[in-house]
Amino acid sequence: MDYITKPLSRITIRKFSKIVRAIFGCKSDDEPFPVLEALEMLPDIVENTNYEIVDDNDMPANFFAQCYQKPEGGFVIQIKETVYNGACYNNNYAFRCFICHEICHVMLFRIGFTPISARSFGDTEIEPFRSVEWQAKALTGEVMIPYEASKGLTSEETVEKYHVTKKSAEYRVMQDIKNK
Repeated sequence: MDYITKPLSRITIRKFSKIVRAIFGCKSDDEPFPVLEALEMLPDIVENTNYEIVDDNDMPANFFAQCYQKPEGGFVIQIKETVYNGACYNNNYAFRCFICHEICHVMLFRIGFTPISARSFGDTEIEPFRSVEWQAKALTGEVMIPYEASKGLTSEETVEKYHVTKKSAEYRVMQDIKNK
């Protein structure tokens, strides 16, 4: 399920990722993004925002976490219990990325990249730069693996340095190859 929002370029997302990292305490682009600490800090940064750990059965099987706007303002991030526990206790990098993705939704919504239409486009392709989901996914990638600081790293080095999945690291390495 996806929604149309106002356009946002990769370059702007890359600049915004630096702000997001700074807001959540990253002192440099050479350290991993503190996803769980950011989740804890989020209510202090975005007014009337919180997160909930929910029973796995309370969310569809293909969802790991979700974010929604409260009618009175602010946001709620709901995270499946196995996802939260895996991120906290098993250091599961994929689960940390899912949580970061929802944090990125909040940050993007907070600066005005909210759905233009309340209509969901489950079967219709939306141009990536106008897609709520693409924007959050792109911001997550840039927050988790800072572009300039990760140039030239192998996928193994990227996993080790930024605590991301092998698949995410390989995608980042492919960006370098593509841009040569």
